[in-house]
Amino acid sequence: MRIAIVAPSGVPFLVGGAEKLWWGLLHALNQHTPHHAELIKLPSPEQGFWELMTSYRSFSRLDLAHFDLVISTKYPAWMVAHPNHYCYLQHKLRGLYDTYQLTGLPTVLGEIPAPLRPLVHAMDTSRRDRTELEPFFELLFGLRDDPSLPPDSFAFPGPLTRRIVHFLDDIALAPTAIRRYLAISRNVAGREDYFPPGAQVTVVHHPSDLPHFETGGYDYLFTASRLDHPKRLDLLVRAFRQVRGEIEFRIAGTGPQAQALQVLAAKDPRIRFLGHVSDQELTRLYANALFVPFVPYDEDYGLVTIEAMQSGKAVLTTLDAGGVNEFVEHGVTGLCVTPEVPALAEAMQRLLADRSETMRMGGRAQQRVSGLDWPSTVAQILGEPQGHGAVSTGRRRLVVAVDFPVYPPRGGGQSRIFHLYRALARRVEVTLITLCDDASIAGALDLAPGLREIRVAKSPAHLEMSQALNRKLAASVGDIASLLHYGLTPAYLERLGHATVCCDLVIASHPYLYPAIAEVYVGPLWYEAHNVEYDMKRAILAASAEAAFYLERVREAEASLCARAERIMVCSQPDAHRLQALYGCVRSQAILVPNGVDARAVRFVTRAERRSNQCDLGLDRRLSVLFVGSGHRPNIEALGYLKRIAHDCPEADFLTVGSVSGYTAIESQANNLYPLGILDDAELTVVTEAVDLAVNPITTGSGTNLKMLQYAAAGIPILTTEFGNRGLELRPGEHLWQAPISDFPAAIRRLREGLKGERKDEQIEATVRRARELVESRYDWQMIADGIDISARGNAREIAFLED
Repeated sequence: MRIAIVAPSGVPFLVGGAEKLWWGLLHALNQHTPHHAELIKLPSPEQGFWELMTSYRSFSRLDLAHFDLVISTKYPAWMVAHPNHYCYLQHKLRGLYDTYQLTGLPTVLGEIPAPLRPLVHAMDTSRRDRTELEPFFELLFGLRDDPSLPPDSFAFPGPLTRRIVHFLDDIALAPTAIRRYLAISRNVAGREDYFPPGAQVTVVHHPSDLPHFETGGYDYLFTASRLDHPKRLDLLVRAFRQVRGEIEFRIAGTGPQAQALQVLAAKDPRIRFLGHVSDQELTRLYANALFVPFVPYDEDYGLVTIEAMQSGKAVLTTLDAGGVNEFVEHGVTGLCVTPEVPALAEAMQRLLADRSETMRMGGRAQQRVSGLDWPSTVAQILGEPQGHGAVSTGRRRLVVAVDFPVYPPRGGGQSRIFHLYRALARRVEVTLITLCDDASIAGALDLAPGLREIRVAKSPAHLEMSQALNRKLAASVGDIASLLHYGLTPAYLERLGHATVCCDLVIASHPYLYPAIAEVYVGPLWYEAHNVEYDMKRAILAASAEAAFYLERVREAEASLCARAERIMVCSQPDAHRLQALYGCVRSQAILVPNGVDARAVRFVTRAERRSNQCDLGLDRRLSVLFVGSGHRPNIEALGYLKRIAHDCPEADFLTVGSVSGYTAIESQANNLYPLGILDDAELTVVTEAVDLAVNPITTGSGTNLKMLQYAAAGIPILTTEFGNRGLELRPGEHLWQAPISDFPAAIRRLREGLKGERKDEQIEATVRRARELVESRYDWQMIADGIDISARGNAREIAFLED
């Protein structure tokens, strides 16, 4: 499809949020879709009414018939006529819409001079049809130099000029002219007179056009903005002058208020105006800021907010900031206060005083916008009217009950839930109702567009029962405690019941909260079986009469859930067979929803890049071997094997990542085994982009191993046991290497020759590339989510339980 993005080119030209949207959208259409796009701009001065009308007429005459689709976002570009016209609205001429009432000018026309009456009559009797445009423009421009008119007839702003612009916009944006209405924010979608009555408007939040973001130090305050009155930089300067401390406040940008702001800040040497900065410098400035203040009045959207949050920075804003408030949640991703100097100064002081909490807010802010990317933005813009973000109620609602917090996703279960439902949230509204031990992290978190986690803290009585059960069974069994004692946290039942009142489907992620679901909900229910939970708990708990009692409770809950569930989402066919054997599940219940990986977010690293990274980290001399695992029993057992393997392979360094690293002290530790602990995403990426080999010495457990897909996506050669590769389509010899535990040392030595030898090993290169290609085609989270139809009784991925 040939797509034209049509836009005005401001005179004088300035770069703002509109330009960044057009550039980002153009690049995304050409790079992430099969379509071909072009940005078409016409010079559009608007210092006066007649200049503006000339632009309106020029766009109305623009012939773009050689394009299949036209996308406009701003006046007067939407005057273009095209049979397939999408309007992704940023804002109308705000001085004649949103802020006109502040001028004190009348909104209705008074006595109309005789020469103007035909023009006003044309507007009063209009059918809002495009055939009226040329006659109207002829009438209008015929009055331009009429000496009989009062000199203020076409005052800009003024009641007549306001009426004319509204009239032209009404014709341009009429339902007969626009195939699809979109808005960059809920704030824009809800503004009066922006869209025709009854129009279905899809809200699509878009990312910045900056190519990448970094999170560095926390050295200063920083904001980037056009230095203009609506951005209210004067409020920030006045507030900052009341703040105690030596920290600098750096301000990037240019604009008409530059000189006045510099005069206002002249007595405070901590305030630095940087003027225009390059994208590279802007990225660095965001990266090293402690937080970002941004306090515009009724902002359409606010890319500064997105850029700051994608850089992992908390945002300070105000209650009337408009689109900014769709992302900044007070006390969670930043602070939101009244637009007054004392309140802003106090908020700044608070963020400076508790840097640790400010940094935590930055982390939550980064997660809040983690789902904003150009491929998904373009998909939403080009999608069906009932796509992601529709203001009208067309999206189905999904509630997922989980017995642990999901964000940040570190363990396998957290990662599966976060990525799977984030991908599903592109077309359904997903609410995760979760439990947590720490009351300080409870609350509502918007994890991504369409994905919200409502986290409920366990009551003290619930926590006490959980801790007692951990001691009794000598294992971490908080999930079993929730199965038996969820009623001790009535707030969870309350939140779950409230969320399920109007939902279309509830999913029990694990069986432990099924009794809670059954207590408050009677509608359609699915079971997301991460594994066969009864088998998992039987492997973890030691054989005893006490353990047998609790195992039976797990079996009963899983059996009851399987009996009621319309669908069972299984990670592998072996799990489906096992559930059938245990509980008599029928074939039509099961759908395959395998573990996956966000292939777009994991960069494939070539051997040459890997060796360069190793040199930077000092890992270039010895073979580096990675094992990632949580503190679950199968990983702990695998760690025991890994210690013996490390003893037998003194020429290699073995790195363990995840909570399993804490178990290295259980037995004598090999000198070449290095526990790295729990790493955040950025730290883990550094490791996965440098190691030579990943191993998976797993021999027990259920479900599939998510780590295998992460290894493959990153281009790391994999050595695994047959059991570690269960349920996956990664084939020995084609995508990875497979061996029994006893043969791991010999297999590692053979692979070392190809990985550390002078000559490039073509077989290894080909193997890791095939593994990456398989992950992209079969195990990408978005592809997996797209295969789930929560509205259908049947599903193309049903598992034939009784077939081999």
